[in-house]
Amino acid sequence: MRDPERIDDMLDLIREVWQSNPDLRLGQLIVNAARMHEPATEKIFHIEDGSLAKGLMRYLERVK
Repeated sequence: MRDPERIDDMLDLIREVWQSNPDLRLGQLIVNAARMHEPATEKIFHIEDGSLAKGLMRYLERVK
């Protein structure tokens, strides 16, 4: 079973990135962040939380 504690960390990271880009829709944000780590968007369904988190952090670094 996956660690439920990861949920708050992921939501905090999504909140931080989204607040720095409030004009994006949530879907856009997730796809953009996923592309920062995994170039093929169709793989977004299978992306691990850690990979998405890395993409979100890279995305945040680019927009700040």
